[in-house]
Amino acid sequence: MSRAFSSSHGQSHQPIASQRPPVTPLISHSNQLYDRRMFTRTAEERYGGSDFHNLGYWGPATRSRREACRTLMERIVGLIPERLRHKNGVCLDVGCGKGASTRFLTKFYRPENLTGINVSEKQIERCRQNAPRCQFFLMDATHLDFPDDKFDVVVCVEAAFHFNTRDDFLREARRVLKPGGRLVLTDILVTRRHEKLAKTRLLANYIPNPRRYSARLEAIGFENIQVVDATTQCAIRCLEHLLSDSGQELTRGKISRETFRRRRSVICRKLNRTRYYVLAAASRPA
Repeated sequence: MSRAFSSSHGQSHQPIASQRPPVTPLISHSNQLYDRRMFTRTAEERYGGSDFHNLGYWGPATRSRREACRTLMERIVGLIPERLRHKNGVCLDVGCGKGASTRFLTKFYRPENLTGINVSEKQIERCRQNAPRCQFFLMDATHLDFPDDKFDVVVCVEAAFHFNTRDDFLREARRVLKPGGRLVLTDILVTRRHEKLAKTRLLANYIPNPRRYSARLEAIGFENIQVVDATTQCAIRCLEHLLSDSGQELTRGKISRETFRRRRSVICRKLNRTRYYVLAAASRPA
């Protein structure tokens, strides 16, 4: 069971000044990693052609990555108050991947009221195919090129742990939210060692647990904070599913025993370094 730690009309979304974000080593490593992983036949098969690319939320009856990713988006939307979950709401999808999350959000918001940002040109190109009536920009999440009080909702799925820094993004999210607006995100907390050593992470982003995560949101000026520990439903069950799939592929002769052992080793390392998977929501004071 999850553990909770509590503590207008659409308008033009054009950025103040459209400019290419500087390619820092962190952005470069992240783009190389995800552009390589996300555009493979294996990814296409695992996610059922959905163009999602996250761990998802696994209930007792969940059978596929595609289904788990849709369930995760449903959980995220469920953290948005009904007063902000309507067609005329204005929503920003930060770190929008290949656009599957933005496309899902069109069930609740008009496409012209939806904006996605990412630091990968390759992913942005796919976003424009997946959600053609939405707007997408190449932009750094820690330097949002939008005016104050712009959005009713800011969404960020499994991306904030890559930002330089997460706190800078949270401050920017608070700035661009309208008073009473809602930030909703999913995030992965890992060991201090992994934060320090991984090329796609920063030690400055280390947070040990959900309670401290809630404290960071409060310190930055958010209120009505919810941080839900969904480690079992997201991280653990997703990795268990991957291991099970690999076992079935081994049995069918689709992969070699060496490949299976290598995958199992990777999955075990991911399990060992992952401390928490959190669903978080917070409001800018009205």
